[in-house]
Formats: sequence, C-alpha cells, structure tokens
Amino acid sequence: MRFHPGTILASPDAQAIFESGEIDPQELLRHHVLGEWDEAMEEDLIEASEKAIRDGGVVVSTWQVSGYTVWIRTDASRETTIIDVPLDY
Repeated sequence: MRFHPGTILASPDAQAIFESGEIDPQELLRHHVLGEWDEAMEEDLIEASEKAIRDGGVVVSTWQVSGYTVWIRTDASRETTIIDVPLDY
C-alpha cells in the first residue's frame, strides 16, 4: 500500500451499483491505494496522483467498469476516501 485511504465513503449512486454486484469496490480500492491506475485513466491525472502520493496531495483515480466511470478520491490529509459513480439522469 502506497498510502492509507482513511475512512472510506461511497456516494448513494456508487453504493447502489455496488449492492447490485456489478462492481467490486474492494478491488478498485486495492488498485487505488497501490497506485495501479486504470489503462483508460488520463495521463495528466495519473501524473497528478503520483505527485500527490509523493508530496501529500489529493489522490484521484478513475475506472471504466461495466459501463460506469468510477471516481475514487483520497483527500490530502489521508483521512477520507470517497467513491463516486456520477450518473447522468
């Protein structure tokens, strides 16, 4: 583990998708804290997250899974990680 995620929270949309069994949040979190980025993640976001891990900033990862975009964000203090799946209504 390259950093501690702190308290892990999920948005209501993310929670609903996780409960349906379509996405395994534990697997995504494991990749997030190991700095193992999704191939579809934008290069500038990867660079920013690598810098954040080194220098103590906000770490963000995105994942394309089962037709959804999953965002995982760990704050700079490493107290909280939020998982969100922004859905267009």
